[in-house]
Amino acid sequence: MERRFQTEIIASRGYAFEEHYVTTQDGFILGLQRIPRGRSEESKNGGKQVVFLQHGFLADASTWVMDSATESLGYILADSGFDVWLGNIRGNDYSRRHVKYLPNQHIFWNWSWQEMAHFDLPAMINYVLHVTGQKQLFYVGHSQGTLIAFNGFADNPDLGKKIKAFFALAPVYTLNNVTKIAQDVAAILYPLVKKLDPNLTFDLLPGDVFRALIELGFCAYPIEENICYDLVQLVVGMDSKDIDESRVPVYIAHLFEGTSFKDFFHYAQMIFHRNCQKFDYGSTGNKRHYNQTTAPLCNVQGMPTPTMMFVATEDKLGDPADNAALKPQIKNLVHYEMIQGWNHLDFLYGKDAHVVLYPKLVAMMKTRFN
Repeated sequence: MERRFQTEIIASRGYAFEEHYVTTQDGFILGLQRIPRGRSEESKNGGKQVVFLQHGFLADASTWVMDSATESLGYILADSGFDVWLGNIRGNDYSRRHVKYLPNQHIFWNWSWQEMAHFDLPAMINYVLHVTGQKQLFYVGHSQGTLIAFNGFADNPDLGKKIKAFFALAPVYTLNNVTKIAQDVAAILYPLVKKLDPNLTFDLLPGDVFRALIELGFCAYPIEENICYDLVQLVVGMDSKDIDESRVPVYIAHLFEGTSFKDFFHYAQMIFHRNCQKFDYGSTGNKRHYNQTTAPLCNVQGMPTPTMMFVATEDKLGDPADNAALKPQIKNLVHYEMIQGWNHLDFLYGKDAHVVLYPKLVAMMKTRFN
């Protein structure tokens, strides 16, 4: 059963919305939502500039529209005159269908972020451009939404040229400086799983568990939400003073969407090997998949897209040191900015994001790329 939280909350804020579906080349049916106009507009006013928003790991597109009309980036962009599209990658509750397979079949989950970059991004972006009649769009990604863009736009330069500008929020490309708990998990899990060589094609659905716990009162404000946020903080970085604590249960409920174990394991591979690399199937599997015995390293230097990077000083996923190493590799880097005191989630849920960051994004789209 598909969830309708996104469209319901968009409507509750007073905005028109549309639901769209696109099928990837490998058969996944992805759900997209569209906010075609701002609250004060009576019609679509065709020919608008298009903005595509792509969520991160274990999330869905509701991250862009959960807060008020003056605080959420999706609404701010719509009210600023943009045609706003919300992407949902395979595996989350809005994109859990396939033309042949069902989610209870192992083969349904045989993918990682590599397939998102190769299949999901071109399917969604080409569909949006077809529907809107535009030749290019703005792409805003958070976390995994940047990782798949770095790889997707570099591996497929024709797709990268369809992006007027890529806004990378909390960019992730390597994970060499993640928190100690993430490093410890990778150090134990990765070699163990590689040695056992199990069938990696099964789902990872922490959201179902968390939503059940929340319904039972876990994460309830004002006490238990600190426990929930602390669990997330162990991975993303410092405890943020910029998060509205009363909203934490809502954020948590939509932070743990479904993905595949293979996707999770691919991140463990990145941490263990300290690089950005295609999925490692072992020498025999690599020969079959890549015609070489080792998994190829990712190469962002082939990305043609004008890119703007926004990095948080206290982010332990999109770490400043990792992004400093990435910075010189991007040949068309237009803007690079450090935001003091933020962590990985402040880009989405920070109480001052609509003051510190979002107006800057709107201004850049309107003045630098016309």
